[in-house]
Amino acid sequence: MIERRTILGAGAACLALPFAVRAAAAEPAIGVQLYMARELLARDFDGTLAAIAQTGVRDVEFAGFYGRSAAAVRDSLASHGLTAIGAHAVRADMDEAEIARTIEQCAEIGMAYVVAPVPLVPAYRELLGKSDNVFRDAIAALTRDDFLRTADRFNAIGSAVQASGMRFAYHTHALDFLRFDARYAFDDMIERCDPALVDFELDVGNTLAAGVDPVPYIERLGQRMPLAHLKDWKPGFEPAVDRTPPTAAIGEGVIDFSRIATAMVAAGVRYAFIEEEETPADRVIAAIGNARRYLSAL
Repeated sequence: MIERRTILGAGAACLALPFAVRAAAAEPAIGVQLYMARELLARDFDGTLAAIAQTGVRDVEFAGFYGRSAAAVRDSLASHGLTAIGAHAVRADMDEAEIARTIEQCAEIGMAYVVAPVPLVPAYRELLGKSDNVFRDAIAALTRDDFLRTADRFNAIGSAVQASGMRFAYHTHALDFLRFDARYAFDDMIERCDPALVDFELDVGNTLAAGVDPVPYIERLGQRMPLAHLKDWKPGFEPAVDRTPPTAAIGEGVIDFSRIATAMVAAGVRYAFIEEEETPADRVIAAIGNARRYLSAL
């Protein structure tokens, strides 16, 4: 059983203001991954962006554009003083035309990053309607070759994104820490992906959910990790690659964020996105504000 701060080190010293918003170039800016506000955005896009801006957050990362054109999204962001740093917008299984359209939309909005949120999971579609737990069974069917093919595909997508003046990044989940021949799949991804074309967005919470300490990966990735996701889990969960632990408010769960902050500052992480993805819709805005204040005051 995992107890609070046992994996991430109870005695880690805290850096002064490691998450201070834009106080220094070496410190990550605190943003929010808008997936956690998906219900609110679907109901009231502009009103939700306005409420997020009122929390003091200035940088956002999209996970869908809710049927809006690039121009409409750009105008909404500008009217609320927000900047779209990136979007979880492409998948390795998209065809070339869809990828090209998505890249064009992200470029028109004015983003710096285009992110892929998942690797190839070939069995997922095959198992729809045939399994009681499609997600679990599709992950169980993954092979090392699936991750290697994903990396090759990401190199090609990264080249197309770079040609449009942006950077491509891959966002991690617990499933990236499947083991093949006593080696994590993510290690293969790091080595197979071309550093000139593919960056990484390590999800600190997802890494810990798999039972893996994220700090050595933050240190290893260094400049290849310009983006990060921050979430927290309630104490007592069993690590697994195929399920998500119960969400805790950032700072109230198992993660020692002072240690994470130290590693991120040293690695040069540019943006750290809050993502309490299971927070009920009526508490999302308050959760964003609370998380931002907590991280800023470390």
